[in-house]
Amino acid sequence: MNKKIKQFAVLQLPLFILSHFFYKPVYCQVYGCTDPLANNYNPAATVNNGSCSYNATIYAPPVIVDPLSDVIIETSGLQMAGGFLWTFNDSGGEPALYMIDTLTNALLQKVLLQGATNIDWEDIAFDGTYFYIGDFGNNANGARTNLKIYKFHFTSIADHITNPIVTIAAGEIEQINFVYNDQPQPPVVTTANNTKFDCEAMIVDAGKIHLFTKNWIDINTTHYVINGIAPGNYIAMPVDTLATNYLVTAADRVPGKKMVCLLGYQNTGTALHYIHLLSDYSGGKYFNGNKRKIELQNVLYMGQAEGIAFRNETYAYISSEKFTKNGFTVNQKLLSIFIGGLVSSLAVKYEFIGDGNWDIAGNWSNMVVPPANLNTGSEIYIDPAPGGKCVLNTPYILSPSCLLNVSPGKFFIIEGNFSIHN
Repeated sequence: MNKKIKQFAVLQLPLFILSHFFYKPVYCQVYGCTDPLANNYNPAATVNNGSCSYNATIYAPPVIVDPLSDVIIETSGLQMAGGFLWTFNDSGGEPALYMIDTLTNALLQKVLLQGATNIDWEDIAFDGTYFYIGDFGNNANGARTNLKIYKFHFTSIADHITNPIVTIAAGEIEQINFVYNDQPQPPVVTTANNTKFDCEAMIVDAGKIHLFTKNWIDINTTHYVINGIAPGNYIAMPVDTLATNYLVTAADRVPGKKMVCLLGYQNTGTALHYIHLLSDYSGGKYFNGNKRKIELQNVLYMGQAEGIAFRNETYAYISSEKFTKNGFTVNQKLLSIFIGGLVSSLAVKYEFIGDGNWDIAGNWSNMVVPPANLNTGSEIYIDPAPGGKCVLNTPYILSPSCLLNVSPGKFFIIEGNFSIHN
């Protein structure tokens, strides 16, 4: 924009095609804690500087199923997709997914991945189109050289009613291989549970894969980014590190919110469990915004929690594998958690992932079209399906302090008026 345009409070754009469009208003900034639920909230702050602190909070997740089916005694990853929960067993189990009915808690389907192996499956993600299964557990000796993520289209899974057991053909499964940028190659062999390069947590966000390590040495987690979701070989780049004081075992994006949740447990004492609610972050760094830590319960109550999956923006499921130690046995189980009272009104992230008109809900992630008035700090990402485009076929005004971004190489076509408020 030239200086003359910047003088106007509202910018009217004529019909044209936008590619690589990015806009973020500039205004007088006050840095501080912007979360009203924090104990150091600054109502004058306009930019979150990551300084929010919170009173200690303890939460006891209600137990939904105890025990889960013996078929999934080592349930590791957990994901919500198609109205059902999906899980799998970790290292040494079959290369198979299992569908759980959240109403009856029954296992409805077994999905085998032809040609895949389960060296150490640890987490699963879903971007609305594809499943991603992380075979990247690395705690045996820290020296795996075959870290990978299996990817396949959700529609490759046949209907469970007529196909209680189904196999995804090898030709329909893609593979994403990676190494850590800061791990020596070849990796140095360590003793068991003594590496910085174990990983059990993954999300997919804005066309990238995000990993959160299970650092057995420093008891923290590092956020790594794989810059793409196409099959191939990648280098996972470190972004930032969070001092959790627990081992991270799972992660999930909160649907409809700009928030990520981490789950894990301490490997000492009674093995207390925790979650981190990460929100109001910026610049692709999940740890530079709000970091609310919630204490859950110990291992005798929780089991060994390994998976978390959000059903909606406030309610999530937690899966725990069977735990046996020192004469104690805790069954594999399914728990729940409600975060409605733990987070304030948050910025929302809207993602256009289809092909066609803006006002069609089916073109948007979670079937949510951006409303006329966005929450402060909300973001709209235009990332049409391959070969597709987003057509703004209705007038729209971008709310103040919000962002609109078009993914590289994608098209945003404006047919009506588009306005930006400063």
